[in-house]
Amino acid sequence: MYPQGLFGIEALRLLISPIAIFGMLFFILYLRQDGIRAWRAVGLLLLLAAFAFLGAKVFSLYVREWVFYEPLSHELRGGLRYPGALLAMVAAGPLLKRWILPELPLARFLDVLAITVCFAFALVRFSCWMSGCCTGPPCSGFLCLSYAPGSQVWYAHLQHGLIESPAHRSLPVLPLHFLFMAASLGVGLFLMWFDRRRGFDGQIALLYLVLHDGAKGLLESFRDPYVAQLQLTSLLTSAVGLIALLAIMRWRRVRQAAKKTG
Repeated sequence: MYPQGLFGIEALRLLISPIAIFGMLFFILYLRQDGIRAWRAVGLLLLLAAFAFLGAKVFSLYVREWVFYEPLSHELRGGLRYPGALLAMVAAGPLLKRWILPELPLARFLDVLAITVCFAFALVRFSCWMSGCCTGPPCSGFLCLSYAPGSQVWYAHLQHGLIESPAHRSLPVLPLHFLFMAASLGVGLFLMWFDRRRGFDGQIALLYLVLHDGAKGLLESFRDPYVAQLQLTSLLTSAVGLIALLAIMRWRRVRQAAKKTG
């Protein structure tokens, strides 16, 4: 494994630019028939990514009880939490879209953003694999991975006395990041397929909350060390998305029935 990334570059720094480029290209090409202005879309996504990064960092600090990594430069290596990124995008996305890309309907923007985020987060999990974070409990199967000294899981095992010497690798652990990756990829592919069959704009975004965060919430049960805030936030987000989706579908049925009888 590569706890410091490749060629001495941390995993997150190594992958963040390719992932950002992929996300922008995917978003623009997916909406190419909607006549959006490409450069404005790029600006919107860059600003949204900046807000997502800040949100993920703030949520990470909240989970860590506002304790910073030492040295402080290690904050740039990781320490990002998905719920904070999602909350930041939900809060800032509509305002940024209205300012930068007003010609694109908000609900459609959220639909395509949801699909883009699925694939982007699947790629982000490669940095989790390289740095040894977002792992499960120790295991002994042939799929379990052992990480080199300096990785995040190695630090956790060293602190808990699970390894005898700092020179030893970590214990083999469940590669939970690959399960997160599979969940994001699977939900993204399903949402792309369902997009042509959607009943209304905004349905894909709500399905994203239900499926993606629901799957993530279930998988959080296997995270070691377990972080209750991550599981609770994901499950609550999924529940809110499901309630909103069912309420809108019910409202649409009632309205259609009223039109037929009227």
